[in-house]
Amino acid sequence: MFKFFLRIAARRLWQGRLYACINVAGMAIGTCCMLFALLYTIDERGFDRFHQTNPYLYRITSTYHDHGETTTSGGTGQVQGPAFKAQIPELMHYTRVMGGEIYGDVRYGHRAFRLQLLFVDSSFFNVFSFKMLHGSARNALQDVGSVVITKRTALKFFNRTDVLGEMLHIDADPSAMRLGKPLVIAGVTEDPPANSSIQFDILFPFGFMKLSFDDASWLNAYLGTFVVLRPDADPGLVIRKFNQIASSLSQKQRKDHPQASPITYSLQKMTDIHLNGHEIPDQHGESGIVNTGKLAYSYIFTSMAGFILLIASINFVNLQVALSMKRAREIGIRKATGSGAKTILVQLLGESALVIGLAMAVAFLLVFALLPSFNYLAQKQIPFHRIWDPALLGWTLCIFPGNILCAAFYPAWLLSRLNPVETLNSNAPLAGKNPVGNFLMVFQFATAILLGISTLVYYRQMHFIRSKNLGYNPDQIVKIDIAGNRDANLVHNRFVNELAGDPAFRTISLTGEFGNRDVAVNGRKVLTNVRTIDTCYLPMLEMKLIQGRNFSPAFTSDEEFGVLVNQAFVKEAGIYQPVGKTIIPDDHFGKKGLTIVGVVGDFHFNSLKERIGPMIMPMSTYYGGGALWIKIAQNRESYAIEKLEKTFKSILPDAVFSYTFLHDSNASAYATELRWQQIITRITLVSVIICSLGLFGLAHLAIAQRRRETGIRIILGATGYDIAFVFFRKFIPIIVLAALIATIAGNSLMRMWLGEFAYHTDIPWWAFACPGTGAFGLALLTVAAQAMQAAAVNPVTVLRSE
Repeated sequence: MFKFFLRIAARRLWQGRLYACINVAGMAIGTCCMLFALLYTIDERGFDRFHQTNPYLYRITSTYHDHGETTTSGGTGQVQGPAFKAQIPELMHYTRVMGGEIYGDVRYGHRAFRLQLLFVDSSFFNVFSFKMLHGSARNALQDVGSVVITKRTALKFFNRTDVLGEMLHIDADPSAMRLGKPLVIAGVTEDPPANSSIQFDILFPFGFMKLSFDDASWLNAYLGTFVVLRPDADPGLVIRKFNQIASSLSQKQRKDHPQASPITYSLQKMTDIHLNGHEIPDQHGESGIVNTGKLAYSYIFTSMAGFILLIASINFVNLQVALSMKRAREIGIRKATGSGAKTILVQLLGESALVIGLAMAVAFLLVFALLPSFNYLAQKQIPFHRIWDPALLGWTLCIFPGNILCAAFYPAWLLSRLNPVETLNSNAPLAGKNPVGNFLMVFQFATAILLGISTLVYYRQMHFIRSKNLGYNPDQIVKIDIAGNRDANLVHNRFVNELAGDPAFRTISLTGEFGNRDVAVNGRKVLTNVRTIDTCYLPMLEMKLIQGRNFSPAFTSDEEFGVLVNQAFVKEAGIYQPVGKTIIPDDHFGKKGLTIVGVVGDFHFNSLKERIGPMIMPMSTYYGGGALWIKIAQNRESYAIEKLEKTFKSILPDAVFSYTFLHDSNASAYATELRWQQIITRITLVSVIICSLGLFGLAHLAIAQRRRETGIRIILGATGYDIAFVFFRKFIPIIVLAALIATIAGNSLMRMWLGEFAYHTDIPWWAFACPGTGAFGLALLTVAAQAMQAAAVNPVTVLRSE
């Protein structure tokens, strides 16, 4: 019986191969999009789940309470972990992790590389399940002068992994200078998996960092502290103990710093960090966490892929319903000869299942072929074997019957319930209006138009970002980091002397970034971004002075006591006539009184997602800097980079030369948005293709079923344009209604998305008009092409054959 049904289904598909191909193509593309969305979501949700301690693994978070506002950070200071472990028996293990955005120049002989550093406690491998290839996980980090490197780092330096006992040097590092001897490799680990939020090239004992940076403050939060609770521990009770202990041990420090914000501590599951990285950020980029994602993107991608699959299913339903008139008499004859509705339903579902099965097979082939391109587009490293992941296969098993149920059951049920007498008399109800099909077409076009609106608004916002005046000119600026504890002033002066007179170089400035710090001013505390600059900084970036003056060698006090501020600082501090006023930064600057010598126009030192905040700029020649900013001449980039590397190597022969263009660095802040712009664009194109396929099939079938009417109209004098209008007019109200729905939904959704940016474009009228007009034009061209082809046939031939 099964072979009989299969043979009949295959024969039927071959007879209607054009429509079968349209259905297979649409369903295959839709299923392929859904499989990619599932691969993406499974990968995102799979972050950090390889740790064996996962059920009990948490990160300690810090929440600052300041004037009724709360800010939560994923960091703590150095003292919280040891203090909590000593007094809370529910804590089985803890480790501090400092790094993530910390890089250092590591050398073996003449080979030097800039590597990603992590400073961790010796219990690191008790907390996390990074696999050790060589050495003892228990003892590798016990000695302050030992390090653990990854497999890729070992291959970089030695071209092998059995390197225990080899010596490494870290250049210009204050802890290494105090240690006074090379670092010994005590372990080699597998490279951290791509789906790990913690990434590193080399692990240092936490005690190594404390040789030069030992901080006993309870008021700081800059590194990550991770804990493993005992299986029977109550996280809520542990949190209460955190805050009781912190309140007791920080009393003296709070008396000494009465302006410090109160801090409360909590726990965050390790497996929740990746997809909630934007909600609990790493304020300083040093808590060991990288690769943060956003849960909303998984929902968006899956929803869009689901809509694409739904559009393909709608094509299937509409084509099957339209084809039903060609099969109505066949069904009537079969019923009249004794076939039951159930038998007919099973056969029709079998035919549809064959189409959907072929589409699923093609979809898997497309996934195999396009996975490298998808990885590049989504910045993923999903391996081919992940396609056979049980979770993905489980979802696939749901998609297959789901497609049959959604796309095939309604047309099959509609045909199987026909009255045989009506069908044999050509009075089948299917010949009338099809409200369900019209509703589905409205939904289909509305989805495609909505995606078109989203794409246009996305492009407009990205253009707004790229073209917005940032308050400075980033063009032709090269940034070179001065890694380690090197004399930045000496390096700067050497560069100035070496490049003097070379027309490829315009200006050189020494700068440094110190993050956010509290500044006392006008009787209040202001959280302020601190950046050190020199006299060349403002003219090099073409920044505007609103009041006062720039730093000048003519004023010798500027170097130690002068400071520039931006307009946002003046507003936040509530200062009237700021020039000449005194501000007092925190401990790093010795709590000296700095005198405001000038006010700089506001500029965007963060992304446009954030409003411009307060900033102060003391002089780098006194307070230090960590990078050279160099402006190079137009069309001299290749020569300039080559000359900079040569000069760098002559000044710092053991250091690793690396550079970035400021323009590229700014663009990287929007890498996620640019990536999703490309994804949405491709999904929009896919939706248009599937809609076009469905429209083509419906138009072709409608014209084929009305050949006699077409022939009569032509004999009566109708032109090809008249015939096209007859067939197209039924689509006009469908497209108008779809455009109206898409406009309302698109306006709401895109305003919500633009709200994530502190600075954003408006939504122009043409962002709604163009997709709707495009859908109208696409439908018109598709139907008109079919109608004109039908009108070109000799009407006598048509009427004779009918």
